[in-house]
Amino acid sequence: MLLKINLGVVKENPATCKGVIEIMKYINRYTPRDVEGKPLPIICHGDQPSVERMIECRIAMSSSALPMDRLEVLIQRPQNFHKRVVLLQV
Repeated sequence: MLLKINLGVVKENPATCKGVIEIMKYINRYTPRDVEGKPLPIICHGDQPSVERMIECRIAMSSSALPMDRLEVLIQRPQNFHKRVVLLQV
């Protein structure tokens, strides 16, 4: 079953590492859980610069104690359109 949730507007700057961390933490609150309460991974799509910022922020948060604080459940993937453009440039 596909569940859609309107996350609303997040008033953070997606061009800064601090802003991306706050956005990812906000998205992290809506992560689905399995029957044991363990968070299930979800895919976060974005253009290439956004994906790079998300990866940098995950690295910045990698020393946190809890997996949810490390943002491990958010999997970054470039959108197909942007992936095709990058492949065409190569």
